Order: sequence, then structure tokens, then C-alpha cells
Amino acid sequence: MARTLKDLLLALLNATLILVALCLFLGWKLASTVDGITSRFSENLQIVTALREDAQGIRGELAALRSDLATIPVDGGVVDNITAQRITTTLTRLNDVEDKLKSAQAKFADLADSPDVLIDQAIQTSADVIADRVIAIRGCVPET
Repeated sequence: MARTLKDLLLALLNATLILVALCLFLGWKLASTVDGITSRFSENLQIVTALREDAQGIRGELAALRSDLATIPVDGGVVDNITAQRITTTLTRLNDVEDKLKSAQAKFADLADSPDVLIDQAIQTSADVIADRVIAIRGCVPET
């Protein structure tokens, strides 16, 4: 009876140590995944900041083009109707492009100013990957 209890306690101890080792391994893998996500997140944030600065530079160039087009003298300062219409059409297109660029720049600014959106996206992506791996381990593959 004593030997059985000793063997049972030894088996319980072995199982506990195996579970602790498994938990430590999974914790280590989780920490490395979090580090990877953090580094990718900081890289993405730097890219967003650079894109925002590029968009601001492009807006400046568009404003300069608009002012250049508005001051084009044709035929010694007199603009004929066809040329004036082309300039007006081009100015309208430039305004449309600048509005689109302003919208994109606002989105970049929102992402750079509130990185919690990127964090939420990273967490959601990681959760999806983990769920897919668990499903694959269990052998439960969804039908296609």
C-alpha cells in the first residue's frame, strides 16, 4: 500500500512537472510572439508617419502647381477660351486630387496619433492565427 501511494505521488509529481514545463514553454512562445508583434507594430507606425510626411509634401507641390496654373499668361497675357477652359479643368482635377490626398493624410494622422487601432488589428490578427492553429491541431478543419 505504501509503495502504491509512493508511486502515485511520484506520478503526480512527474505530471505536475511536465505541465509546468509545458506552461513555461507556451509562455516563452507567447512572449516571443508578443515581441514580434511589438516590433512589427513599431515598424508600421514609422511607415505611417513617413507616409503622412510624404502626403504633406505632395500637398505642398499640388498647391504650387495650382498657383502656377492660375498665373499662366497665354498670348501676351490674354488667354483664349479653349486654354482658359483647359486650365480650369486642370485646376478642378488638382483640387480633387488634393481633397483625396487631404483625406488620406487625415487617415494617416489618425493612425499615427491613435496607435490603438493598429494594436487592435494586431491582436485580432494574432487571435485569428492562434484559433486557426488550435483548430488545425484538433483536426477540425472547416469545410470549404
